[in-house]
Amino acid sequence: MRILTYLFGCVAVILLIACSGGSSTKDITQSPFYWPPMEIDTTKLLSQKFFSKIHKNNLGRYVFANETIDREWKDEGKFVTTYDMSKMDKEPLFCRLFINYNVGPAEIFKRFSLNPGIPRNAHLRYDYFVDSLQADDYYNYKTSKEERGWESVRYPIFEPGVLEESNEEETEISIQQARICEALLKHQGYIKSLKDNSVLLGLRYSLADGSSGGGWAHKKTLPLAEGQIWLTNVDKGLEWISKIPKFKIPEPFERDKRLEKEALRLMQSYAKNNGWKEKFKKAIKTSDYRIKRNKFSGVIEGRTITFALIAEWPDGSWTSQYFNTSQVHEGGNDFGGLSYHGTGDQHLIWGDAVDL
Repeated sequence: MRILTYLFGCVAVILLIACSGGSSTKDITQSPFYWPPMEIDTTKLLSQKFFSKIHKNNLGRYVFANETIDREWKDEGKFVTTYDMSKMDKEPLFCRLFINYNVGPAEIFKRFSLNPGIPRNAHLRYDYFVDSLQADDYYNYKTSKEERGWESVRYPIFEPGVLEESNEEETEISIQQARICEALLKHQGYIKSLKDNSVLLGLRYSLADGSSGGGWAHKKTLPLAEGQIWLTNVDKGLEWISKIPKFKIPEPFERDKRLEKEALRLMQSYAKNNGWKEKFKKAIKTSDYRIKRNKFSGVIEGRTITFALIAEWPDGSWTSQYFNTSQVHEGGNDFGGLSYHGTGDQHLIWGDAVDL
Protein backbone atom coordinates (compact mmCIF):
# COMPACT_ATOMS: atom_id res chain seq x y z
CA MET A 1 0.00 0.00 0.00
CA ARG A 2 1.36 3.39 -0.88
CA ILE A 3 1.81 5.85 2.00
CA LEU A 4 0.60 9.08 0.40
CA THR A 5 -1.85 9.98 -2.30
CA TYR A 6 -2.00 13.31 -3.99
CA LEU A 7 -4.92 15.45 -5.01
CA PHE A 8 -4.36 18.67 -6.94
CA GLY A 9 -7.83 19.99 -7.54
CA CYS A 10 -9.43 23.35 -7.29
CA VAL A 11 -12.55 23.80 -5.25
CA ALA A 12 -14.96 26.68 -5.32
CA VAL A 13 -15.56 27.80 -1.79
CA ILE A 14 -17.04 30.80 -0.03
CA LEU A 15 -15.13 31.33 3.19
CA LEU A 16 -14.03 34.31 5.23
CA ILE A 17 -11.37 36.79 6.08
CA ALA A 18 -8.38 35.94 8.24
CA CYS A 19 -8.55 38.61 10.90
CA SER A 20 -9.91 41.94 11.91
CA GLY A 21 -7.73 44.93 12.67
CA GLY A 22 -3.96 45.21 12.42
CA SER A 23 -1.65 46.60 9.84
CA SER A 24 -0.41 44.65 6.87
CA THR A 25 1.83 45.13 3.87
CA LYS A 26 -0.77 43.64 1.54
CA ASP A 27 -4.51 44.10 1.29
CA ILE A 28 -5.83 40.55 1.18
CA THR A 29 -9.23 41.76 -0.02
CA GLN A 30 -7.58 42.51 -3.38
CA SER A 31 -6.69 38.87 -3.95
CA PRO A 32 -8.96 36.89 -6.33
CA PHE A 33 -8.82 34.13 -3.69
CA TYR A 34 -10.05 36.33 -0.84
CA TRP A 35 -12.80 34.84 1.30
CA PRO A 36 -15.57 37.28 2.32
CA PRO A 37 -16.42 37.30 6.03
CA MET A 38 -19.05 34.96 7.42
CA GLU A 39 -22.30 36.66 8.37
CA ILE A 40 -23.14 36.05 12.02
CA ASP A 41 -26.75 36.22 13.20
CA THR A 42 -26.29 37.30 16.82
CA THR A 43 -29.88 36.33 17.62
CA LYS A 44 -28.97 32.68 17.03
CA LEU A 45 -25.93 32.55 19.31
CA LEU A 46 -26.09 29.77 21.89
CA SER A 47 -24.39 31.98 24.48
CA GLN A 48 -24.17 35.72 25.05
CA LYS A 49 -21.07 35.46 27.25
CA PHE A 50 -17.79 36.82 25.83
CA PHE A 51 -14.37 36.81 27.44
CA SER A 52 -13.20 39.93 25.55
CA LYS A 53 -14.24 42.54 23.01
CA ILE A 54 -12.02 40.81 20.47
CA HIS A 55 -13.93 37.59 21.08
CA LYS A 56 -17.27 39.31 20.52
CA ASN A 57 -16.12 41.04 17.32
CA ASN A 58 -14.56 37.99 15.66
CA LEU A 59 -17.10 35.17 15.90
CA GLY A 60 -16.57 32.64 13.12
CA ARG A 61 -13.12 34.04 12.35
CA TYR A 62 -9.42 33.51 12.87
CA VAL A 63 -7.07 36.22 14.10
CA PHE A 64 -3.27 36.08 13.64
CA ALA A 65 -0.33 37.54 15.53
CA ASN A 66 3.41 37.07 15.97
CA GLU A 67 2.97 35.91 19.54
CA THR A 68 0.60 33.62 21.43
CA ILE A 69 -2.90 35.08 21.49
CA ASP A 70 -4.16 34.71 25.05
CA ARG A 71 -7.85 34.95 25.95
CA GLU A 72 -7.09 38.25 27.69
CA TRP A 73 -5.58 39.79 24.54
CA LYS A 74 -6.77 43.36 24.03
CA ASP A 75 -4.44 44.94 21.45
CA GLU A 76 -6.05 44.54 18.03
CA GLY A 77 -3.23 46.64 16.59
CA LYS A 78 -0.90 43.65 16.93
CA PHE A 79 -2.99 41.44 14.68
CA VAL A 80 -1.44 40.75 11.27
CA THR A 81 -2.82 39.77 7.89
CA THR A 82 0.58 39.09 6.27
CA TYR A 83 3.47 36.86 7.28
CA ASP A 84 6.94 36.97 5.69
CA MET A 85 8.10 33.35 5.51
CA SER A 86 11.72 34.36 4.93
CA LYS A 87 11.74 35.24 8.65
CA MET A 88 10.60 31.83 9.88
CA ASP A 89 13.86 31.36 11.79
CA LYS A 90 13.20 34.48 13.87
CA GLU A 91 9.51 35.38 13.83
CA PRO A 92 6.66 33.06 14.84
CA LEU A 93 3.05 33.09 13.70
CA PHE A 94 0.11 32.12 15.89
CA CYS A 95 -3.64 32.07 15.42
CA ARG A 96 -6.80 31.97 17.48
CA LEU A 97 -10.27 31.07 16.21
CA PHE A 98 -13.66 31.96 17.66
CA ILE A 99 -16.55 29.56 17.07
CA ASN A 100 -19.48 31.17 15.25
CA TYR A 101 -22.18 29.99 17.71
CA ASN A 102 -20.11 31.12 20.72
CA VAL A 103 -20.15 27.72 22.46
CA GLY A 104 -18.03 24.59 22.30
CA PRO A 105 -18.59 21.91 19.63
CA ALA A 106 -20.36 19.65 22.17
CA GLU A 107 -23.30 22.06 22.51
CA ILE A 108 -23.55 22.55 18.75
CA PHE A 109 -23.41 18.78 18.21
CA LYS A 110 -26.60 18.35 20.25
CA ARG A 111 -28.48 20.38 17.62
CA PHE A 112 -26.47 19.37 14.55
CA SER A 113 -26.25 15.59 14.79
CA LEU A 114 -28.99 13.14 13.89
CA ASN A 115 -27.71 10.99 16.77
CA PRO A 116 -26.64 13.48 19.44
CA GLY A 117 -26.68 11.05 22.35
CA ILE A 118 -23.02 9.98 22.01
CA PRO A 119 -20.75 13.02 22.70
CA ARG A 120 -17.61 11.26 21.45
CA ASN A 121 -19.12 11.33 17.96
CA ALA A 122 -18.52 15.09 17.95
CA HIS A 123 -15.42 15.03 15.76
CA LEU A 124 -13.34 17.99 14.60
CA ARG A 125 -12.00 18.65 11.13
CA TYR A 126 -9.29 21.11 10.09
CA ASP A 127 -8.96 22.07 6.41
CA TYR A 128 -6.05 23.92 4.82
CA PHE A 129 -6.14 25.85 1.54
CA VAL A 130 -3.42 27.36 -0.66
CA ASP A 131 -5.20 30.09 -2.62
CA SER A 132 -8.22 28.21 -3.98
CA LEU A 133 -6.63 24.77 -3.73
CA GLN A 134 -7.80 22.27 -1.11
CA ALA A 135 -4.31 21.51 0.15
CA ASP A 136 -4.73 19.17 3.11
CA ASP A 137 -6.98 18.25 6.03
CA TYR A 138 -6.77 16.76 9.50
CA TYR A 139 -9.67 14.78 10.97
CA ASN A 140 -9.70 14.41 14.75
CA TYR A 141 -12.00 11.55 15.70
CA LYS A 142 -10.57 11.15 19.21
CA THR A 143 -11.70 14.45 20.68
CA SER A 144 -11.43 15.01 24.41
CA LYS A 145 -14.21 16.37 26.60
CA GLU A 146 -12.08 19.50 27.03
CA GLU A 147 -11.72 20.05 23.27
CA ARG A 148 -15.45 19.62 22.76
CA GLY A 149 -16.07 22.38 25.31
CA TRP A 150 -13.82 25.12 23.88
CA GLU A 151 -15.59 28.07 22.25
CA SER A 152 -12.20 29.41 21.13
CA VAL A 153 -9.01 27.59 20.09
CA ARG A 154 -5.43 28.80 19.60
CA TYR A 155 -2.42 27.09 18.05
CA PRO A 156 0.94 27.90 16.44
CA ILE A 157 1.27 28.03 12.66
CA PHE A 158 5.05 28.56 12.44
CA GLU A 159 7.52 28.45 15.35
CA PRO A 160 11.27 29.06 14.91
CA GLY A 161 12.03 26.41 17.52
CA VAL A 162 11.06 23.58 15.13
CA LEU A 163 14.03 24.50 12.89
CA GLU A 164 17.33 22.79 13.67
CA GLU A 165 19.25 25.94 12.71
CA SER A 166 17.21 28.31 14.87
CA ASN A 167 18.63 29.97 17.96
CA GLU A 168 15.22 29.69 19.63
CA GLU A 169 14.40 27.04 22.22
CA GLU A 170 13.86 23.68 20.53
CA THR A 171 10.16 22.99 19.96
CA GLU A 172 8.44 19.80 18.86
CA ILE A 173 6.38 20.42 15.74
CA SER A 174 2.62 20.30 16.38
CA ILE A 175 0.05 18.51 14.24
CA GLN A 176 -1.26 21.85 12.96
CA GLN A 177 2.19 23.16 12.01
CA ALA A 178 3.06 19.89 10.29
CA ARG A 179 -0.17 19.86 8.27
CA ILE A 180 0.31 23.46 7.14
CA CYS A 181 3.88 22.72 6.07
CA GLU A 182 2.64 19.65 4.19
CA ALA A 183 -0.04 21.73 2.48
CA LEU A 184 2.63 24.07 1.12
CA LEU A 185 4.99 21.24 0.14
CA LYS A 186 2.20 19.39 -1.68
CA HIS A 187 1.63 22.48 -3.79
CA GLN A 188 5.22 23.56 -4.33
CA GLY A 189 4.76 23.13 -8.08
CA TYR A 190 1.92 25.63 -8.03
CA ILE A 191 3.86 27.97 -5.76
CA LYS A 192 6.88 27.94 -8.10
CA SER A 193 4.63 29.08 -10.93
CA LEU A 194 3.72 32.28 -9.08
CA LYS A 195 5.62 35.45 -9.91
CA ASP A 196 5.32 37.10 -6.51
CA ASN A 197 5.98 34.04 -4.30
CA SER A 198 2.84 34.86 -2.29
CA VAL A 199 -0.21 32.77 -1.44
CA LEU A 200 -3.27 33.05 0.75
CA LEU A 201 -3.21 30.35 3.40
CA GLY A 202 -6.80 29.45 4.27
CA LEU A 203 -7.84 27.68 7.47
CA ARG A 204 -11.22 26.16 8.25
CA TYR A 205 -12.36 24.58 11.53
CA SER A 206 -15.46 22.38 11.39
CA LEU A 207 -17.60 20.11 13.52
CA ALA A 208 -18.05 16.66 11.99
CA ASP A 209 -20.79 14.21 12.87
CA GLY A 210 -18.98 10.93 13.46
CA SER A 211 -22.30 9.06 13.41
CA SER A 212 -23.07 10.12 9.82
CA GLY A 213 -22.37 7.78 6.92
CA GLY A 214 -19.23 7.38 4.83
CA GLY A 215 -15.52 7.67 5.55
CA TRP A 216 -13.83 10.59 7.30
CA ALA A 217 -13.80 12.68 4.12
CA HIS A 218 -17.57 12.30 3.67
CA LYS A 219 -18.85 12.89 7.19
CA LYS A 220 -21.49 15.58 7.62
CA THR A 221 -19.71 18.80 8.64
CA LEU A 222 -20.58 22.27 9.88
CA PRO A 223 -18.00 25.10 9.56
CA LEU A 224 -17.35 26.82 12.89
CA ALA A 225 -14.58 29.27 11.95
CA GLU A 226 -12.59 30.19 8.85
CA GLY A 227 -9.80 32.60 7.99
CA GLN A 228 -6.89 33.54 5.74
CA ILE A 229 -3.46 35.06 6.02
CA TRP A 230 -1.20 36.22 3.20
CA LEU A 231 2.12 34.38 3.11
CA THR A 232 4.94 36.18 1.28
CA ASN A 233 8.39 34.91 0.21
CA VAL A 234 6.99 31.39 0.25
CA ASP A 235 10.02 30.06 -1.67
CA LYS A 236 12.24 31.12 1.22
CA GLY A 237 9.71 29.63 3.59
CA LEU A 238 9.90 26.28 1.82
CA GLU A 239 13.68 26.45 2.21
CA TRP A 240 13.19 26.87 5.96
CA ILE A 241 10.62 24.07 6.06
CA SER A 242 13.18 21.77 4.43
CA LYS A 243 15.30 22.22 7.57
CA ILE A 244 12.59 20.89 9.88
CA PRO A 245 13.57 17.31 10.81
CA LYS A 246 10.20 15.92 9.69
CA PHE A 247 10.72 17.28 6.16
CA LYS A 248 14.48 16.96 5.73
CA ILE A 249 16.15 14.94 2.99
CA PRO A 250 17.67 11.89 4.73
CA GLU A 251 21.38 11.93 5.43
CA PRO A 252 23.43 9.05 3.96
CA PHE A 253 24.74 6.41 6.35
CA GLU A 254 27.68 6.20 3.98
CA ARG A 255 28.10 7.06 0.31
CA ASP A 256 28.29 4.18 -2.16
CA LYS A 257 27.69 5.60 -5.61
CA ARG A 258 27.68 2.20 -7.30
CA LEU A 259 25.03 0.73 -5.00
CA GLU A 260 22.99 3.94 -5.03
CA LYS A 261 22.88 3.93 -8.83
CA GLU A 262 21.85 0.27 -8.78
CA ALA A 263 19.11 1.00 -6.22
CA LEU A 264 17.84 3.91 -8.35
CA ARG A 265 17.63 1.71 -11.46
CA LEU A 266 15.92 -1.03 -9.47
CA MET A 267 13.22 1.26 -8.09
CA GLN A 268 12.71 3.11 -11.37
CA SER A 269 11.99 -0.25 -13.02
CA TYR A 270 9.80 -1.41 -10.12
CA ALA A 271 7.79 1.82 -10.20
CA LYS A 272 7.27 1.61 -13.96
CA ASN A 273 6.19 -2.03 -13.81
CA ASN A 274 3.69 -1.26 -11.05
CA GLY A 275 2.23 1.88 -12.62
CA TRP A 276 3.44 4.27 -9.92
CA LYS A 277 3.07 7.96 -10.77
CA GLU A 278 6.25 9.33 -9.23
CA LYS A 279 9.61 9.49 -11.02
CA PHE A 280 12.57 8.46 -8.88
CA LYS A 281 15.50 10.83 -9.28
CA LYS A 282 18.02 9.81 -6.63
CA ALA A 283 18.84 7.01 -4.15
CA ILE A 284 20.58 7.58 -0.81
CA LYS A 285 22.06 4.66 1.16
CA THR A 286 20.71 5.23 4.66
CA SER A 287 21.68 2.04 6.50
CA ASP A 288 24.54 -0.32 7.17
CA TYR A 289 24.49 -3.84 5.75
CA ARG A 290 22.24 -6.13 7.79
CA ILE A 291 23.45 -9.70 7.50
CA LYS A 292 20.86 -12.48 7.20
CA ARG A 293 21.84 -15.92 8.48
CA ASN A 294 20.19 -19.31 8.33
CA LYS A 295 18.42 -19.72 11.67
CA PHE A 296 19.63 -23.30 12.05
CA SER A 297 23.15 -23.37 10.62
CA GLY A 298 24.14 -19.74 11.04
CA VAL A 299 25.41 -19.66 7.46
CA ILE A 300 25.22 -16.24 5.79
CA GLU A 301 22.37 -16.22 3.27
CA GLY A 302 22.39 -12.59 2.25
CA ARG A 303 22.04 -9.04 3.50
CA THR A 304 19.53 -6.20 3.41
CA ILE A 305 20.13 -2.48 2.79
CA THR A 306 17.77 0.50 3.17
CA PHE A 307 17.74 3.36 0.67
CA ALA A 308 15.82 6.64 0.63
CA LEU A 309 14.44 7.26 -2.86
CA ILE A 310 13.84 10.87 -3.87
CA ALA A 311 10.92 11.28 -6.27
CA GLU A 312 9.16 14.00 -8.23
CA TRP A 313 5.39 13.74 -8.74
CA PRO A 314 3.29 14.91 -11.70
CA ASP A 315 1.83 17.78 -9.64
CA GLY A 316 5.32 19.18 -8.91
CA SER A 317 5.63 17.88 -5.35
CA TRP A 318 8.63 15.87 -4.12
CA THR A 319 8.91 13.03 -1.63
CA SER A 320 11.49 10.89 0.09
CA GLN A 321 10.56 7.28 0.77
CA TYR A 322 12.46 4.41 2.36
CA PHE A 323 12.78 1.09 0.55
CA ASN A 324 14.39 -2.09 1.77
CA THR A 325 16.48 -4.10 -0.66
CA SER A 326 18.22 -7.44 -0.37
CA GLN A 327 21.22 -9.23 -1.86
CA VAL A 328 21.86 -12.96 -1.99
CA HIS A 329 25.23 -14.13 -0.60
CA GLU A 330 27.34 -15.68 -3.35
CA GLY A 331 30.26 -16.82 -1.23
CA GLY A 332 33.22 -15.10 0.39
CA ASN A 333 32.71 -11.33 0.32
CA ASP A 334 30.52 -11.44 -2.78
CA PHE A 335 26.82 -10.59 -2.92
CA GLY A 336 24.42 -10.56 -5.86
CA GLY A 337 22.39 -7.74 -7.32
CA LEU A 338 19.81 -5.73 -5.39
CA SER A 339 16.21 -6.87 -5.29
CA TYR A 340 13.12 -5.14 -3.88
CA HIS A 341 12.38 -6.23 -0.31
CA GLY A 342 9.75 -3.81 1.04
CA THR A 343 8.38 -0.28 1.29
CA GLY A 344 8.85 2.07 4.24
CA ASP A 345 7.77 5.53 5.37
CA GLN A 346 7.33 8.39 2.92
CA HIS A 347 7.39 12.14 3.60
CA LEU A 348 7.19 15.34 1.62
CA ILE A 349 10.36 17.34 0.90
CA TRP A 350 11.24 20.56 -0.90
CA GLY A 351 12.39 19.76 -4.44
CA ASP A 352 14.86 22.65 -4.67
CA ALA A 353 16.81 21.17 -1.75
CA VAL A 354 17.58 18.03 -3.75
CA ASP A 355 21.16 17.79 -5.02
CA LEU A 356 20.90 15.62 -8.12
